[in-house]
Amino acid sequence: MRFLGKSATLVSLATYAGICLSGQGLVSANGHKLFLDCRGFASGPTVILLAGGGGTTNTWDKVQPQVAAFARVCSYDRAGLGKSSSIHEPQSADEIVGDLAALLLAAHLPEPYILVGHSIGGLYARKFDERFDPLVAGMVLVDSAHEEQIWRFAKGEPDALAEYPDWKNSTAMSKQGFLPPEEHLQWHFTKPLIVLEHGVPPEPVWHAMQQDLACRAVEGSLIQATQSSHYIQKLQPDLVIESIQAVLSRLGMHEYRCGFQECRWKEGKRRRPNDANR
Repeated sequence: MRFLGKSATLVSLATYAGICLSGQGLVSANGHKLFLDCRGFASGPTVILLAGGGGTTNTWDKVQPQVAAFARVCSYDRAGLGKSSSIHEPQSADEIVGDLAALLLAAHLPEPYILVGHSIGGLYARKFDERFDPLVAGMVLVDSAHEEQIWRFAKGEPDALAEYPDWKNSTAMSKQGFLPPEEHLQWHFTKPLIVLEHGVPPEPVWHAMQQDLACRAVEGSLIQATQSSHYIQKLQPDLVIESIQAVLSRLGMHEYRCGFQECRWKEGKRRRPNDANR
């Protein structure tokens, strides 16, 4: 494994003839320099870790090294965070998903992907799947935000909106990926899905939203982290690691219809990641 310096550019983490190169460094994507950390040499799906709001690669420090023992796994810093280049104004959810798609393409990370999203990172994972579904083989949602949470909290738990001072501004909330009042999420998933929710403290509105996410996949499962608050990956990392293993195991029981090469960019079935912002 070769790790590059902080100022270096990560040239390639592609798989050629079954040989995987791992490393960390900066990758040019969508006009940004995004910090990417990839580890592990296993073949099969690439695990992509998506941090929550304000989170960086460090949020996965109790998960990524262990996952690297059985899978290729990558985390990254979104634009304006961690070791990535700065930005002048906050990005929209769509822009963040476009950056992720461009990053995966620029770094030549082989598909399919298992997306692991914490908090708002779970919302970004679903948006990515909506745009590039054939690239996604499975998903683990770690106490994920929900597209309906602003209006659900307003109805049943208004105190939870304290961290959203602009929650009444539907335009601002829509930019972040949240739906307007009484509008429902249309996303459904046809692949293995595990939803982890915190158990401390118990929150009925949050629990209902996690149940809703788990029910959106035929192969969906909901697991409560009984010893954790929001940062399950810090407090019960083994639960996240085991969930990733479980998704990989479920994939082993199915024939993935798209091979790494022949499925790469089938016209009419998905947009290429480098078309993400067009």
